[in-house]
Amino acid sequence: MNNFNYNKKSTVLIMNFFIGIIFFILLAKYFQIQIFNHQKYVNKSRRNSIRQVIQKAPRGIIYDRNGVAIVDNRPIFDLQLIPEDINESFDYKLFSSITKIDSKLVKDKVLNKKNSINKFKPITIKRHLSYIQMSRLNENLLSFPGILFSELPARVYPNNCQLSHTLGYLREVSEQQISIENSMYKYGDIIGTAGIEKQYEDILRGINGVEFHMVDKFGRDHGIIDDEIKYNKKSGSSLQLTVDSELQLFSEELMRYKNGALIAMNPLNGEVISIVSSPQFDLNSFIGPIPFSTWDKWNKDKSKPLNNRVINGYYSPGSIFKLVTAAMILENPLIDEKKKINCSGMYKYYDVDMNCWNLDGHGDVNLNEAIKYSCNIYFYKLIQEFNLDDLFAMSEKMGFNKKTNIDLPNESNGIIPDKKYMDQKYTSRGWAFGNLLNFVIGQGEVITTPIQVAQFMSIIATKGQTKEPKLLLNSKSKNIKVKLSDTTWQFLQQSLEDVVNQKGGTGLNTKINEGGIVSGKTGTVENPPNEPHSWFAGYLRTNRNDLLSLAIIVENGGKGSATATPMARKVFEKYISIKQ
Repeated sequence: MNNFNYNKKSTVLIMNFFIGIIFFILLAKYFQIQIFNHQKYVNKSRRNSIRQVIQKAPRGIIYDRNGVAIVDNRPIFDLQLIPEDINESFDYKLFSSITKIDSKLVKDKVLNKKNSINKFKPITIKRHLSYIQMSRLNENLLSFPGILFSELPARVYPNNCQLSHTLGYLREVSEQQISIENSMYKYGDIIGTAGIEKQYEDILRGINGVEFHMVDKFGRDHGIIDDEIKYNKKSGSSLQLTVDSELQLFSEELMRYKNGALIAMNPLNGEVISIVSSPQFDLNSFIGPIPFSTWDKWNKDKSKPLNNRVINGYYSPGSIFKLVTAAMILENPLIDEKKKINCSGMYKYYDVDMNCWNLDGHGDVNLNEAIKYSCNIYFYKLIQEFNLDDLFAMSEKMGFNKKTNIDLPNESNGIIPDKKYMDQKYTSRGWAFGNLLNFVIGQGEVITTPIQVAQFMSIIATKGQTKEPKLLLNSKSKNIKVKLSDTTWQFLQQSLEDVVNQKGGTGLNTKINEGGIVSGKTGTVENPPNEPHSWFAGYLRTNRNDLLSLAIIVENGGKGSATATPMARKVFEKYISIKQ
């Protein structure tokens, strides 16, 4: 009996011991869950019921000067994954077959984020998801825990105006941009990267909103929890540009299949009416991810389609620059403008033979005739009278060797050589006045951009009282004031008018029969071993006293009088028809 009682007590003690151990284990687990891992399971619980859904704000619409939308928005979808929600049931093989994304890349991304503090944040796996792909993923949603579709607005171009270089494009924000102090951007945000989209990013971008959605353990969305509990998105502000869509489309068609640039602007207020850099590129390519092969093709393309030739194209201005030389001659003055100088078709400078484009020569010509006929020999024979510093100073007065400050990013300065520049370039053998042979006719080291040339014409058209070029309508534009004698201005204007409207002028193909008077200058820029570049620069004064300055360059287009001039006439005639 005593033995039985002893065994009973031992059994009870053993049972109590094990019960105590079990209780201790449960208590420890309780502490682990409630104390140490409390936040983890709170977060997990919340994610199983509530999900924050970012509402991407649409960017502002871009209109032309007449209120026609040239950039709008349409919805697209990004595919995202929440790393912490992805488990062993995720069907990577099926996911890869639908999305065409390597399953290993997806696994690596997920694993990398699972081991970081960002494991609860959605990561973008595929941008611009197709409708078919999204439908198939939805059909197999149970196979993809942690999947999320993010709707965002993408750019669309309803007016058929390409304006690719001017409008610019959007790209996903970089880590560097996010890391900037007080940055408003987060991973996955879109930012203006070129053109107007970049220039006016602060105006065009909106503020994203947040909605709280109920989701089940399979990640299925059951709608907004409470319509009151959200942060509404705010659309970006819209912009109105100075561009006229009708003239823009016309200009783009003129430049189709050509390499070069065209810019038309109002000298009275600086408004750019038409602006083309050709070849252009398809802005729709930037809606989704751009394959490396596409980037590689663009970068290897000798025509450089991504280069904005209007503000970054480096060209010698050719005979257009003779007007700068003429202004220097008249302001100093070096010679009597009416003095005749003989052009035999060839000029010999020591052992170098320099030809005029007219090998038969122009005979005896004065300064006005030298400009009208575009005679090189006239300017060559004045070489000893020229001073490089004077030529450089007049060039800068006329807007060269510096930015025009048009509201586009990354504009180039061009190059007008001064003595310092020449000394640095020719340190070993030095330079001589012979280098001026090219300078005075706009060749050699003289480099300009098409926007500078268009502004130069605006300066002459207004006798030095114009405005800096601009693309944003109703924005302020700085005054440009160039002080020259009234005699010089009258001479330049008359000479340009004679080039187009008088017998023998190289710009006769630009003459219009009604609606106004065209003044301008042709230019032919040597480009061996290829055909020369073809220039026309000038302005139109309509019968209503409206002004439109214009610069056109066609790469490898031959003589300016043959290619660029008839194109200019068509632009002027189109402008007149639009204004009527």
